[in-house]
Amino acid sequence: MILLTLLFVSGLYFSQQIHVKYLRVLSPFTTSHEDLYIKNNQTISIQDSIVTQNKLTGDWTMAVNLDNGKKTSKQYFVSDLNDDSERNFFFTANVDNRDFFIYDKVPKPGWKIEEDQTKTIAGYKCYKATGTFRGSKIIAYFTKDLPYSAGPFKFYGLPGLILDIRTENKDHDIWKAESVDVDDKSIITFKPKFLNKEKISLKDYVEAKEAHMNKIFAKVAENLPKSSKVITNQRFTVEQKYEWEK
Repeated sequence: MILLTLLFVSGLYFSQQIHVKYLRVLSPFTTSHEDLYIKNNQTISIQDSIVTQNKLTGDWTMAVNLDNGKKTSKQYFVSDLNDDSERNFFFTANVDNRDFFIYDKVPKPGWKIEEDQTKTIAGYKCYKATGTFRGSKIIAYFTKDLPYSAGPFKFYGLPGLILDIRTENKDHDIWKAESVDVDDKSIITFKPKFLNKEKISLKDYVEAKEAHMNKIFAKVAENLPKSSKVITNQRFTVEQKYEWEK
């Protein structure tokens, strides 16, 4: 009877559509939102194009959109749930007015769960886990009450839904759930057809993105005193080291 009850509850969860709204901290002074939807073993996460500046800083900071004031576009991250050591993600991105559709095989972080460290997030009891994701040490809190190995962005691999995840010792690269709807009625296309976007490998996308950012930093450097130094080749992202860079 207990087994039948568990199977029923599990089936009920996976037949419903889950919606988690995360506050996404992009930098010490800017935030956005990310919406994760899960249904029938499919997931899609949508990063909002609206960025909120939370406080003023100096003359030149990442709070200013360095890309000539261009508005960011929404990003989509599509995957299926699995228990494998790698998970296939398909995501969209824009570099210098070029729309890309990228395939990414993401390794599962080597998680260490700390059962004695808990907190309540969006009404759910969550357990702490630590791991490493592409060169960044990360801290996550996940709930066993929602049995989905998923989270925002490209995060996954825990025995429950990730409701809070952040890069260790940083005040940005943070995702924290603001709300969870376990019976969401939104009309969501989990396998959108991005046929109008240019297909590109992950490596080529990273190289294009970093070349474009270095051009922007070079322009910034032209308007700074000669004694000032602009450091290029920085990755303002949780993904600091990719598999081909080992």
